[in-house]
Amino acid sequence: MRRAALFVSSLALTACLAATSASAQSAATGLRIPCHDATEIARQLSKKYEEAPIAFGLQSNGNLLQIYTSASKHTWTVVSTTPSGKSCIVAAGKRWETLPFVKHDPMA
Repeated sequence: MRRAALFVSSLALTACLAATSASAQSAATGLRIPCHDATEIARQLSKKYEEAPIAFGLQSNGNLLQIYTSASKHTWTVVSTTPSGKSCIVAAGKRWETLPFVKHDPMA
């Protein structure tokens, strides 16, 4: 169980690092990261993949990081949104599995 929580934490950290450095990487490599306004990204993920947000957190750079998933299609997408409302897809994939929340006991 602890291993699963560590895996989820690692995934979230990786997504945060990817979102923070996404623009620098795209400038250096010439790759284009799919970006649009937040409402359009959410609409497209819902329409095309039946995904909805299941988790979010505030990144150290002030961006909102969201994880979208689809229960029926088992797909997932990580989206980073700036305070001005520009959203960029920083990661996506298949075979999403949600783990039960494990409460951390600070005395353990």
